[in-house]
Amino acid sequence: MKTFYILLMSLNTLISNQTSINPERKQLLDQVFLLLEEKIANPDWLKTTSFQEFKSDLYSEKVMNMTDEDFLSYFKEQRKTLPFSHFDLHSKTFLKSIERETENQPVLYWKAMSDNIAYMKVRTFITTAEPMIKAVSEIGTDRFDHLIIDLRDNGGGSLDAPVVLGRFLTQEYIDAGVYLTRKWFLEEQRAASKEDIAQFPFLQDFTFAGISKMYQNEVAFRMVLPPHSNPIYQGKVYILINSNTASACEPLIDIMQQKKIATVVGPKSAGNMLTGQTFKINDRYEVFLPIADYQTADGRRLDQIGVIPEHKVRSESTLDYVLKELIGVKEQLQNR
Repeated sequence: MKTFYILLMSLNTLISNQTSINPERKQLLDQVFLLLEEKIANPDWLKTTSFQEFKSDLYSEKVMNMTDEDFLSYFKEQRKTLPFSHFDLHSKTFLKSIERETENQPVLYWKAMSDNIAYMKVRTFITTAEPMIKAVSEIGTDRFDHLIIDLRDNGGGSLDAPVVLGRFLTQEYIDAGVYLTRKWFLEEQRAASKEDIAQFPFLQDFTFAGISKMYQNEVAFRMVLPPHSNPIYQGKVYILINSNTASACEPLIDIMQQKKIATVVGPKSAGNMLTGQTFKINDRYEVFLPIADYQTADGRRLDQIGVIPEHKVRSESTLDYVLKELIGVKEQLQNR
């Protein structure tokens, strides 16, 4: 009788555990992690304790029983514990709501704060180069003594606009670092040395299509912008950043700071500098995965590290700090 009772309890436990598993949620996670294992730039990132704990937690009963909304929020919060960025899960409903919220907002705009101060807000680099080309041509090279570029809460995007901005600010060559694909890590299983970086091919086509082709065909490649003789901005440049300034912004602000082309003001940047690509899971979800690593021209990584500005200031105080402490504006500007 006792043996029968134990068997009955074991069967009840098994049935209970099976009913606690959300089949649709499990299938979603299975597909996400399978894609991650196939596409991630450096497979060694998946061997870390933090990733293993993250993955195990998502399959736990408490997560399986969450609503879709709570699950996505939990996923986004827990992924911050990982040793790599550019890993996210999106619902199509959420993406459409974001598109509706931002469809009437310009990707960037600029205004004259005074006769000698121009302010440019860049909300995102998820755009073509045309808006940046238009903005810098209107600002001009010698109309203003001071240019404030606001990259706070700019999560990055493509490289088209940053290239235009960089060439507007300097005629010198810009060595914007190296991108390492999965092929590199499968072959070498290590970061690139300075000697490696010197041997990598240069990106020639700076469009999205050209960059995508390099990811497909090369183990790694360098992004070096050649010097030019076109007119550039003649005044002083200040770049505002915060902890949400990420991805394509970070090589730009790092170079501007290293070359002393601009003064960077704010908290440390996000430290989210990899290359990501979106993959469809099903009609409801898509996943964003890190397909390439990044190192600066001198071999440093920015992912999980970020850029530390010369002037460490709270995000909400950066503009006032530049105006009052760095430019020396005494009166209240009307065009704020």
